[in-house]
Amino acid sequence: MSTPAGPAPFAWAAYFETGLDDVDAQHHKLVDLVNMLASRAMGGEGLKPAELERILDALARYAQHHFSAEEALMQQVGLDPRHLQSHGRSHQEFITQVEDMRRSTDPARVTSVLYGFVTSWLSFHILDTDRSMARQIRAIQSGQSPAAAYELDAGVNPDPANQALVQAVRRLLGVLGERNRELVRLNAGLEQRIAARTLALNETNQELRQTLGRLQETQARLLEADKMAAVGQLAAGIAHEINNPLGFVASNLSALGGYAGQLLDLAGDSDRLVQGEMPRSAWQSARARIDLNYIRDELPTLLAESEKGVDRVGEVVRALSEFANPSPATGIWSGIPELMDQAIRETAEARPVGVDVVREYAPDLPLLPVNPTLLGSAFRALLENAALALEGKPGAITACLEQRPGELRIEVRDTGCGMDEAVRSRVFDPFFTTRPVGQGRGLGLSATYRIVRQHGGRIDVVSTPGMGSAFIITLPLVDMPAEGGP
Repeated sequence: MSTPAGPAPFAWAAYFETGLDDVDAQHHKLVDLVNMLASRAMGGEGLKPAELERILDALARYAQHHFSAEEALMQQVGLDPRHLQSHGRSHQEFITQVEDMRRSTDPARVTSVLYGFVTSWLSFHILDTDRSMARQIRAIQSGQSPAAAYELDAGVNPDPANQALVQAVRRLLGVLGERNRELVRLNAGLEQRIAARTLALNETNQELRQTLGRLQETQARLLEADKMAAVGQLAAGIAHEINNPLGFVASNLSALGGYAGQLLDLAGDSDRLVQGEMPRSAWQSARARIDLNYIRDELPTLLAESEKGVDRVGEVVRALSEFANPSPATGIWSGIPELMDQAIRETAEARPVGVDVVREYAPDLPLLPVNPTLLGSAFRALLENAALALEGKPGAITACLEQRPGELRIEVRDTGCGMDEAVRSRVFDPFFTTRPVGQGRGLGLSATYRIVRQHGGRIDVVSTPGMGSAFIITLPLVDMPAEGGP
């Protein structure tokens, strides 16, 4: 059972007042805050994280306004530097403690510290340091020097009201201390278990640190936003896509180097023949050793293959760059049903016999500002993927278009093999494919994902193994400008 809160322990009275209106107004607010905290503490009610954050914000504002005003006043009056130094140091300590409490991740601990902190500040700073400041200001204004005012105030006897307040503070802190000790006893067993578990985890973590360090270096280079989680698959895909063209480019360069060497040797022999340094029979013998007709036919082929291989590497690099940094698509007002119909026609030859394509288009669908080339490419990729999911068996592919509040929904679903969660979660990753090596690059769906993002939309996939898949694109609706408008 919680203890009733009872009356507030601190009532604003004359002994709080310094005679400085702005200072006293700020002190009055702090007394109200202390009474609220005391009431919560005595009632056994803690502070919620959001409430604690507001209180710390209020203390930060109090420090910013009150301290700057006090320090400006002391500088203006010209208090003794000894008082200025100690007074300013107490202000800085206040700010430091508030910031320490703000950085803490344990609201329960901060709450208990906060109760003691504000009450201690109220009694030991406001009723001591600030009242001392006020007395010295009045003494200087009456004609005393700052040094004399400082030394005279050092001999002032403690205010009885201050002593009474300190006693009240100590009683309050005693209640809080008892509550804290109870919490400590309750948490002692938990802390022991946590310590034991932490020790075991530390031993395990020690074994993993070196491995994790090496992995983090690799991941830092390969992770690209949230789509680069599958580092291993991405690295394997890139290596496969780049090594293949580089392999035959390297082979072609080796052959070209050999041919170049033969042709250069023959050119050197020709120079010597022209200059009379070599008999014609020797040149004809050297010429016969080189199959010029073969080299003449082979050179264009090798150069074309090498250029194609370099273009393939460039395509892979561009695909990665565009996936990571999609740019907005240039919009042309287009009909989505017409784009889907065109994609269906263009992918007809790739669909096996026995595959039906069903169109479910809602009437009067609005035009959208899209890039018809890019969006058509995305539709083709989805239709081709649906056909592959049927694995050569009869089935159906359905294209569904419908308007919803604020968006146009485009769905391509199939009755194919479906996907498990492991495949579904990575289906838009670049170079991820379930097809055999050499039969798919894994760029079609990742390009579709990028294109949809360029159009400000999103794409999702729903799939069940053995029951087919559905790819769902959602594009935002945009009002067409009025005729003659901007």
